[in-house]
Amino acid sequence: MKSIATFLGAALLCSSLAVSAQTTTPPAGTAEHKGPTPEQREKMREGYKAAHKACEGKPDREACMREQFCAKAEDKSKCQARAREHQEKMGKHMDERQAIAEACSGKRGEELKTCYRTEAEKRGLKPGQHGQHGPKKG
Repeated sequence: MKSIATFLGAALLCSSLAVSAQTTTPPAGTAEHKGPTPEQREKMREGYKAAHKACEGKPDREACMREQFCAKAEDKSKCQARAREHQEKMGKHMDERQAIAEACSGKRGEELKTCYRTEAEKRGLKPGQHGQHGPKKG
């Protein structure tokens, strides 16, 4: 009886080790793992801080930030195009949120929550999905 229990324990241990070995995440920056590496993230943060400081008080701050942030990029035109695209998405997102707020004005409490949820779903957003632009893709 002890040998069966030992055998089952060893089998469970081996199977759990095999499963955990298969579920490890690939290193950042590889094709399997999307997103920047911690070093890339730090570099982006430093670039953003420098651009923010350089553009304080400028009349067209967004254009200045884009110009400053992309100044050290390998492909400046690609960087600026991505920045403009991001700015457009954020503008659309803010317009959607403004429309939802206007549609739900005058409501309070649960009625307001329900209204926000309904209006967000009409526009393809999930409730509480801050930072998302439209419905999730695939």
